[in-house]
Formats: sequence, C-alpha cells, structure tokens
Amino acid sequence: MARITDPTKLEGIKKATMELVVKYGYRGTSIGAIARKAGVSTGYLYRHYNGKSDLIDDLIESNFKAFQEIFSRTVDEKGTARDAVFNVTKILFELSINEPINAKFLSVLVFDQNSEVRKRRTEDRKIKKLVDNILELGIRNDEINPKTTVEEIILILFPIIFSYISSNLIEDYDKEKFGDEKAKRITEICLNAWK
Repeated sequence: MARITDPTKLEGIKKATMELVVKYGYRGTSIGAIARKAGVSTGYLYRHYNGKSDLIDDLIESNFKAFQEIFSRTVDEKGTARDAVFNVTKILFELSINEPINAKFLSVLVFDQNSEVRKRRTEDRKIKKLVDNILELGIRNDEINPKTTVEEIILILFPIIFSYISSNLIEDYDKEKFGDEKAKRITEICLNAWK
C-alpha cells in the first residue's frame, strides 16, 4: 500500500528548516531539530529527504527557482551593468518585503562558509551566467575595470545586498528601507568597488 504524502507536513518541514537555519546556521541545524520543530518523526523526514543537504537543495530549488529565472532575464544585452545590478537588488528587496523568512534564509546561505553550501553556490549556473553578463556589460560600457574578475563581482554583489537586507530585516521593519533610492545606492557602491 502506497503511503500518502501530507503536503502540509512537507511545508511545515520546509518552514522549520528555514527558521532553524536562520537562527542556528547550516551546521547548527540538524535533522532531529527540524523534525521536532515541524512536529514530524525523523523517519517521516527521511522518507522524503536523504538528509539535511537534500532538504536544503530542495528549499533552494523550490523557493528561489523563480528568482533565478528572473535573475537570468535581468541582464539586457543592450543594457548596462548598472541596470542589471539595480534589477537584482530590487528583486531581492521584493523578496525581503514579501517573504522575509526566505530572504533571511538565503542571506544565511550567502554568508555560510560550510564547504557544502559554498560548493552549491559556485555550481549555480544561472547565477554564474548573471555575474558573467554583469561583468561583460560593465567592461563593454566602461562601468567596470577590465581587470575585475567574476569572483570579485560575486564577492561584492551578493554580500553587500544581503548585508543590507540582514541588517534591515528586523521586527517592524520599514519597507521604505527597501525602496528604489536604497537600491540605487547599493548599485553605486558595487560599481564603485569594481571600478
């Protein structure tokens, strides 16, 4: 007899995982803690996921796939690096306003130095394509120093955006902190760093 999967329990597992990763980081979150917080047995969790890494991969895939697609479309071949960075910043600001736990979760993963998490970040082809395009546009339009590398784009772009998001996503946060003026300022900071 086939077992029926309860979508509510799976959503509870995902939410519990994000909350625990935000609070304790990737290493500090265990399968047992996730199961307890979600109100399921570890056996139930293992029926759906091979382990924490598999669960995190699923969360990244399901929660951020749409944003990765948007990222890949933010770079207009005729546009500028300034436009692309501004658009990426605005997308992540919208995520922060509409789904703050997702933004906090992604922020934790951006700064996590765990080798599994770092490997996953470097293997994301859509993000790499976005960064390659920003670099190419920036060099072509004289916005970015030609000696700038892809690694330098990554080291500046995401940490600056997510540092800002993390420091401003507090209880009763002001949505104005995620407006166009702040996105423009973050864009300027990034471009100045690459010049």
